[in-house]
Amino acid sequence: MAGAAVLSLLTIGAAWAILSRPAAIPIDIETEAQIDATQPCHIQVSYFAPDHAIVVIDFPSLLTQGLALDRVAALTEKAGLPRDRLLDDTALRTAIASHGDTVESYYYGHDYPAADLAEFFQLAAQENIRLNPQERWLKTLLTQLGWLKPGANGAIITLPAAGGAVTPEMRAVILHHEISHGAFYTNPAYRQYAVSFWYSLTAADRDAFTSFLGRQGYDTNNTMLMLNETQAYLIFTRDPRFFNADAVGMTQAEIGQLRAGYIAGMPNFWLTPMANAPLPSTAAATACLAAN
Repeated sequence: MAGAAVLSLLTIGAAWAILSRPAAIPIDIETEAQIDATQPCHIQVSYFAPDHAIVVIDFPSLLTQGLALDRVAALTEKAGLPRDRLLDDTALRTAIASHGDTVESYYYGHDYPAADLAEFFQLAAQENIRLNPQERWLKTLLTQLGWLKPGANGAIITLPAAGGAVTPEMRAVILHHEISHGAFYTNPAYRQYAVSFWYSLTAADRDAFTSFLGRQGYDTNNTMLMLNETQAYLIFTRDPRFFNADAVGMTQAEIGQLRAGYIAGMPNFWLTPMANAPLPSTAAATACLAAN
């Protein structure tokens, strides 16, 4: 009887452990066009169809996106902020405001490799940072993906639903830009190509892109960040609202020459055709009225 009682307690304990686990976050598999055609009313997650190491988080609003990831941006990419500790809520609000931004506008899209995200949550635990609900949701997702373990390979890219300051066309541009970052993180050959291209530029051209990125609030002391953003803006952000020749003090012909040279030498993989392809149509995409 004692053995049966112990077995019963173990069974009950195992059942409770299962019931108390957070529900798995659904993850679809979607192409760029499929993502562009949807306008989420709640957070949607999908593996990017051409490369499942890239996970796309589609937020219902800029606010929800910012609450989930602005503190990560402050740690990894924003100029003038510490790289070895997290900002608490007060310091984060101050940093965002000092840049002339809001939670919503700090970034219109985000991209981070698994290693950076794991470091963020390690620091949060070490420093007893009180994470907000959106950040805790992100930790749940990363735990589910196994990306908080050492050596995990993957990257998240994010975008907001259309609405307010973001039109469906802008949303498509943001996604296209972020997809190139995903490839940079998950494809070593492409990352090496972007590095080689950066060092093939003249010092004046590198300075021009660095100055442009500095005005956007990026940490210009981070060379990998500079060259990663350069490939994304130069090749995959063909919208004058986000990037144009004047932004880097060049002529349209000079920008065209740089683009053509970059695309001609790209490694042949799934991202390469996207360098010249038009953005998927957003004609049928409408903003979700229930977005929050």
